[in-house]
Amino acid sequence: MVCYLPYDPEFPFVFEAIRKLIQATLGSITVEHVGSTAIPGIGGRGVLDIAVPTTAEEYPGVQAAMLELGFQDSPFPHYLPLLAGRFKWDATEYPVLLYLIPPESSVYQDWLKFRDHMRSNAADASAYDTVKRQVIGLDSVDAEQYQVNKTPFIQSVARKIQ
Repeated sequence: MVCYLPYDPEFPFVFEAIRKLIQATLGSITVEHVGSTAIPGIGGRGVLDIAVPTTAEEYPGVQAAMLELGFQDSPFPHYLPLLAGRFKWDATEYPVLLYLIPPESSVYQDWLKFRDHMRSNAADASAYDTVKRQVIGLDSVDAEQYQVNKTPFIQSVARKIQ
């Protein structure tokens, strides 16, 4: 079951620590904070979504390095290569989903556009937070239903961004 968690002001610091750890391991690879935790003021499940654009040739080495850092192949069925982990920051453990995704992927490009739009558009960000509260507030909503139920709002913002 999914429960709503308010935005945690520690998210940017947690992401930055993870980014530095990944780059210390892999060099100057791009590491992007995407998803709700990348947008100040937006609540949700409290999971840090991190995208690492990775070509097919780079994938095996990047995946092996991330497994060495403690990430695991995700137990969740998902449409992208996904690793899951937890990162301890102060006394809190933060769940992390790490997407190893081709840099030319439209999904990756759309994530960045959506994040940047939400960071610069307070009205849409507030509306998104409201939608997430409502979706999570539904009886017996699981992670898959959560994704499905918030999709119409995300699609409407995507059309606006285009």
